[in-house]
Amino acid sequence: MGMKANRLSTRALLEKSSGVESGAHAGVDEATSGNVRNWMECVRSRKMPNAHIEAGYSHSVALCMTIAAIQSGQQVTFDDAKQQVIAGGSPWPRA
Repeated sequence: MGMKANRLSTRALLEKSSGVESGAHAGVDEATSGNVRNWMECVRSRKMPNAHIEAGYSHSVALCMTIAAIQSGQQVTFDDAKQQVIAGGSPWPRA
């Protein structure tokens, strides 16, 4: 089509001035690293992890409720029967 190539200039991955993270460790805390390590060991060995799946589910429900409260600015509850987050009397997120 007669167009010139539009390419970025090449540079080393380890340039300190670029501010780009080039390593696998991007500031993950030790607790997260330990949880992932435990999960991977359990996948390999087929043993039970340190926490039951219900703990993970409850944690994600709490996070969803927090996000709904922040975004809606309303009181948030959880309908266990329907497994829905309720913000201001309506299911969250609103369609």
